[in-house]
Amino acid sequence: MTMQNEEWKIVTKKTALKPARISATIKKNHNFQYLGQDSKKKNRSKNVMQNSSENVIYFIEEKMQAIKKSVFFQELKEIIDFQLLPPNRPTLVDIVCYGIGSIEKSSTSQYQFALMLLFKNLFQITGKIYAYDPILSQVDTEVLTHYNIESIKINEKAKRAVTNQTLFYMPHCPLGLYNNLIEANWDRIKLKDVIIVGNRLDFYNERMTTASLERKAPYIIPALKILQIHLFPSTTIQSLAIPDSTFNDLCWQWFPIDRINAYEEDSEFWILKRESDEDPEII
Repeated sequence: MTMQNEEWKIVTKKTALKPARISATIKKNHNFQYLGQDSKKKNRSKNVMQNSSENVIYFIEEKMQAIKKSVFFQELKEIIDFQLLPPNRPTLVDIVCYGIGSIEKSSTSQYQFALMLLFKNLFQITGKIYAYDPILSQVDTEVLTHYNIESIKINEKAKRAVTNQTLFYMPHCPLGLYNNLIEANWDRIKLKDVIIVGNRLDFYNERMTTASLERKAPYIIPALKILQIHLFPSTTIQSLAIPDSTFNDLCWQWFPIDRINAYEEDSEFWILKRESDEDPEII
């Protein structure tokens, strides 16, 4: 899911491609052309040509390799290796991916999906990976199956309580979904197992009035008191033809046990808040 509305498409020297020849031709000439601003949702069919799942998997593997070679990823690994060291570094079991968009039809979604797969390898995930987006196509579902990712069948609106230490991969999701996730895990036991890759939650506290934030996302303000944040590298992926917005303002966020324990005796802090006035959808 993108914060801005950039869009890209693959350009080759040929004016038309038969579906069976897409992969072979792109291997010879894989240039990207910037198309300007528009939403991933409104024009997702223009981002990438209609593809079989095999072609989309090829695109994803290509993007994984491109990310791995980037300075951005090397700096991201340094954050994981040196700033997220035990006891701070999460020992992840599962990954839940919300709001990634259509990986068949969006180049930006493919880059975000590729980074999630790299996290799977980096953290040596031993549990399951789940994904949900209301616009997933049949090809998207086939791609998820290829990577042993289970498609969530209903829109949970991020109200998933953890059973294992879980990475919630939520790039540029609506504010209400982060609020719902925290609400579903608002106790001392569950919160320590919630790790979020997504928008900086303190950003909303800086940009919104307290009254507005409490009305739209009542769990964000108390969560910030016990939240640990590590920003993604500010380095742009200059070697990749993707908009800066693909990974901008993303960060690691989790709830260290020592911060949780600081409020252990504060029963008022852990009282469930009223329901949000918002009813967010994954878009």
